Order: sequence, then C-alpha cells, then structure tokens
Amino acid sequence: MRLTINGETVSYSLENERSLGEVVKGVQSWLAAAGFLVTELRADGRDLLQEQPEAWGDVALVQALDVKATHTGDMKIAHWQTVDVWFGMLAEELGRAAGMPPGAAAGMPDPLEDLLAGLPQILEGFTANPFLPPGSDMARRFEALWKSQGRVEDPRAWPAERREEAAGLIRDLRAAVRQRMEDATHPKEPLARRTAMLRDSLGDLREVSLLLQTGRDKAAMDIMVRFTDVVQSLMDLLPFLPPDPERARLLTELTPVLRDLVSAFDAHDAVLIGDLLEYEVAPRMERITPLLEKTQ
Repeated sequence: MRLTINGETVSYSLENERSLGEVVKGVQSWLAAAGFLVTELRADGRDLLQEQPEAWGDVALVQALDVKATHTGDMKIAHWQTVDVWFGMLAEELGRAAGMPPGAAAGMPDPLEDLLAGLPQILEGFTANPFLPPGSDMARRFEALWKSQGRVEDPRAWPAERREEAAGLIRDLRAAVRQRMEDATHPKEPLARRTAMLRDSLGDLREVSLLLQTGRDKAAMDIMVRFTDVVQSLMDLLPFLPPDPERARLLTELTPVLRDLVSAFDAHDAVLIGDLLEYEVAPRMERITPLLEKTQ
C-alpha cells in the first residue's frame, strides 16, 4: 500500500493491520502524536471523511491512501489571525458609527451588522482556542459590553463613553491575541521564561504545608494560584513545541492532580495537600523541568 501525507510518499510497513479502518486508525494516531490533525483522507480516490467509518472500516487494504494533515499549532495561529482581523474591522466600523444615528444607512449593506453577526462565533473561539492570560476578565467584559437582555445592541445608539470603552477593550484584546501569536510563532523565549518561573515556584510549593499548618491559608493559596497559572501557560505552549510524548504526558497527567489540590484546599485538608505536593506534583515537576529546558 502506498501512503502519502500532504503529497509526500511516506514509508509505511504493515504490522497486524488487516483492514482499511485499522490502517487509518494507526496513521491518525501516529500523526496525532506529532501534533497533526487529519483534514482529508482518500483511499484509491474515495473520500473517506464524507462517509461514516462503518462504511469503509472493514474494507480490505487499498492500493493508495492519501492523507492531508495540518499541525494543530498552525490551526490555532490561523484562528487567532482571523480574530485579529475581525477585531480590526470592528474597531474601524465602530469609529465610523460614531455620531451616526441608528438606521442612517437603511437599505444599504451594513458592514457593522455583518461583523456583529459573527460575534457568537468569536465568543465561542475565546473558549475553544483561548489567547488571554489566566485570570483575565476581558472576554467576559467584551461580551457584556455588546449584549443586553440576550441580544446584541447597535453601537450607533450608544453614548460616546461606551463606544470609547469598546474601542479601548478591542485594542487590549488585539494586543493580547498578537502577543499570543508572537509567542506561538517564536516559542523558545516564552518557554525559557515560564520554565524559570516553574523552577521558582517549586521552591515556594515546599512552604505550602507549613503555611497551612500555621494558619496562613491565603499565602498558601496565592502560591498555588501562581503555580497553576505557570503550568497552564506551559500547557498553552505545547502545540507549538517540537513533539515530546513524555513531556506532553507528564503535563497532561498534572491537570487532574491540580484539580485534586484545589478540592483539598476547599476542604482545608492540609494532610492531603501535603501528600499531593510531595508524592504527585514534585516527582512530575522533577521530570518535566529538564524536558522543558532541553527544548529551549
């Protein structure tokens, strides 16, 4: 069987695969481990993605399997580029709307109305492919600014102060998404910063149990918040780094441990917090940090 990926012939040896479905599953898993998502799949010219897998999964092996795949990091950057362009167009139309009464352009195509029709999709993208730093409330403020009683308001009816607030928030959001694109395109510098922050936070983590035992809960929680923010920022960089299954596995395994830590804090269970930090978090951090430094 001949396998091509993005037009390039790839050496592929069958092992125990006996059907097209088994081959496709193996290729998808292999690509996913390298950070790629299959966007087109053809077997002897047959478009497999247009059919249910049950229709071809048990088919005998074919002569040629042609695959197109896109790196998930590239897909994220492309989405952020679209968001940045949308913000720019919205800011331009918002400036034009200043002083224009609602309905002034009746009967004519309304670019502002078209842009606002895409607002729900943009807001969904804030969640599906976030670009704001941990703890930022800009997405919530942006949504609240445009919506009132479940509907999107016409900014031409806003007072000048509200339009100025919207313009400022759009500028801040554009700055955030552009910084995110810059970090994603050139990840080594942000990776070095966040790895150094991770090392610093490890020393602070050793103090958490003592802080809790001496009644300084707020100081202990502040340390945990800083630590989880650093871990989240590292997770955000993963799609843009060279693949390393061990690094990805350790960071992924850390997520439920952090959830358990938060629950332990809520229950004021100092013993469980100490155990999680000593036996779950610390060993993983000791293995993750050199892997991150190796990537820089």
